[in-house]
Amino acid sequence: MKSGFIRAFVACLVLSVSHTSFASDLHLQREDGSEITAYLKSQSGAKASDLLVLIQGSDCNSVANNALINEQFSQALPEADVLTVEKYGITSDLVWKQVDERDDCPADYIEYDSLERRTADYIKAIKHLKEGGEYQRVVLLGGSEGAVVANMIAARADFVTASIALNAGGRHFIDDVLHSMQFTDMSEDAFKEASEGFKGFAQRVTTHEPFELNMSAHGYQWWHIALKLDQLEVLTQIDSPLLIVQGGQDKSVSPKAVEEQITKLKALHKNNITYKEYPEMGHSFKGTEGVFMVDQVISDIQAWLAQQYSLH
Repeated sequence: MKSGFIRAFVACLVLSVSHTSFASDLHLQREDGSEITAYLKSQSGAKASDLLVLIQGSDCNSVANNALINEQFSQALPEADVLTVEKYGITSDLVWKQVDERDDCPADYIEYDSLERRTADYIKAIKHLKEGGEYQRVVLLGGSEGAVVANMIAARADFVTASIALNAGGRHFIDDVLHSMQFTDMSEDAFKEASEGFKGFAQRVTTHEPFELNMSAHGYQWWHIALKLDQLEVLTQIDSPLLIVQGGQDKSVSPKAVEEQITKLKALHKNNITYKEYPEMGHSFKGTEGVFMVDQVISDIQAWLAQQYSLH
């Protein structure tokens, strides 16, 4: 099937960090013998008690080759050390390309990258740093797919002080994909055919044994895990403070599905979760007037974190 209609979703917001003179590499090993490459950056040059963990979106790029986190989202905690972790098979040698799809994605990335793999890698890197006893608080901040990973980490680890999930989507990934397809140029009949085709693909990838697949620069493991994930179930397992941020004009994930998920969480009395919607904001933080809202979002995150810190 054609993958073009999915590009709007899988070319998600990328949150990442560039090398600075204060950056150091952490080289850890996975259980299969491959290397986890992580970057630890001091923002102040002094010893920090806070670790800010930043988690980028779903595209095929090195986290080391984009300045957005380093220049902007790191300011959510400007005195904290910043940790980022590369995806499976990706290193800083991969040239940055801001495109929907590229033909030079590493084969290992396509085969092994997934939400589960990224979650395990981040947990291992954070535990490695926590063992040194330097960090009193750990704050997670992720965007798009990175927000889902942040939620999965917070649900499984006991070291998370607070976390922020930006434009993470609703309970089921398929709803977000179908939502994104509505904003393509296809006719109504073409949309119906494409949506039915994707539903068939989702059924196959979630019920069949692994098969060779490369769609939108993602392999079987990525699609299988993303399509089987119940994000509501993940969120119910989080007990630490969580801020969910969602743009009301998001064309990549469904704001309606997010609202439905928030309603269910309220019914479950998940009082540790704060929800903040920006009605005019799209997936990449751009408002309806074309003005980026990143600074406003960061300011609101800072205020929310300050409140959480005062409660602990």
